[in-house]
Amino acid sequence: MKYIQTNLNNGGKLYYTKNRINKSTYIDVLFDCGARCDTIPGLAHFCEHMFFSGTKKMSKDEVWKKYWSFISTNAYTSLRDIVFTGNIFTNELGDYLSTIATLITESTFSSEAIKKERKVINQEITGSIDKHSNISYKFNRYNLFKLPAYKENTFCGSAKTIAQITRKDVVNFIKKYFVANNVQIYICSPISVSKVKRIANKNLVDKIPVNNKLEKLDYDFYDVVNNNFVKTQKADIKKTYITLNLVFPHAYDDHAFYKKLDLALDIVNDSSIGLLKQLRLKKDLVYSGGVNYIKMKENCILIFNCNCEPNNVNEVIKTTAEYFKSIFKEGFTLENLIRVKRYAKHNEVSKLPSIDIEFNRLYNYRWYGKVLDYKKLKKIKAKATVEDCNNVIKEAFTNGKVSLSLYGQIDKENLITKNQLNEMFKFN
Repeated sequence: MKYIQTNLNNGGKLYYTKNRINKSTYIDVLFDCGARCDTIPGLAHFCEHMFFSGTKKMSKDEVWKKYWSFISTNAYTSLRDIVFTGNIFTNELGDYLSTIATLITESTFSSEAIKKERKVINQEITGSIDKHSNISYKFNRYNLFKLPAYKENTFCGSAKTIAQITRKDVVNFIKKYFVANNVQIYICSPISVSKVKRIANKNLVDKIPVNNKLEKLDYDFYDVVNNNFVKTQKADIKKTYITLNLVFPHAYDDHAFYKKLDLALDIVNDSSIGLLKQLRLKKDLVYSGGVNYIKMKENCILIFNCNCEPNNVNEVIKTTAEYFKSIFKEGFTLENLIRVKRYAKHNEVSKLPSIDIEFNRLYNYRWYGKVLDYKKLKKIKAKATVEDCNNVIKEAFTNGKVSLSLYGQIDKENLITKNQLNEMFKFN
């Protein structure tokens, strides 16, 4: 996969790769102003929502119909960025970028719309699983407990902080950060990089202002390398969100190892044969969950996230440990591997190098000085055997050190102790 970095007009950046698989274009338009820029907890996420509240010429319904009329589009706020993301027909690229420019420059951000959006945000804070299932992991990984803006224990803020946000706060935030010299476009497209640049400049970058006083934000990346045992304060969510981190040392440029580990985790995540069957289908302990891994510079983290009722926390941890120990001792079967490979082949369209998956990895690899060869990695995964999957899982478990994060309602008196946790996840 050839990877090109180039400049757009007025200080913007373009990260491009050729899409040789199909005729679609995958695109992320990022603005460097995520939740770490909050002056009021939840402000960045609130501003993202406000882009879809109506413009000078379009009502809220018309904005929604327009933005979601492309093949697949979305927008989200992370710790680092606010992102417009899309999987679109290539001939619609100019229209898509022009629509984003319209949302940035022509949204009215009326006081009435802000009042309505508060209710929507509060619903997300109190009830939406997908906004919180990952939070305990993010708190642990990014060490957010040290940041004053995160006292509310969620980047979405709280009902109290959301009530403080005014139209002036929204307008000032957007004027400061949604500017041409703060945009990064990540694109995987069948058209040439020179044509992409022309379309991006004409339809987006040249239409939004420049902020010459914009400060370049430092970004400190916190690595969970210690045997941490974190217990958060109670929150207004009537569930507990569990994150188990298994940190293990490994050469970060060993791509073959990680593609095989990725395949092994596909088996672990299979709802018919894997961990979720033990937790959800068999024992009815969790609402959702999954296992993945994050590659760091000097070590890697195997991560299990789930959400459950507060009184099930200890049983979820115990069952997870039992399952991992059974995998360590007995290993996967050939039938397990065949099932997952067949499923992946059947859903190959969703496995394409979409911008939100492959470019995020490319973005991380710039730190390592590496560039992905997508075809090579795909072949490694396709040729992996059940022995390969068993070996990579055992290597990760054998050298791993476990840590635990909990977010939400917690029964502190009966909670598993640090020593009990370490004993449960001892593999030999």
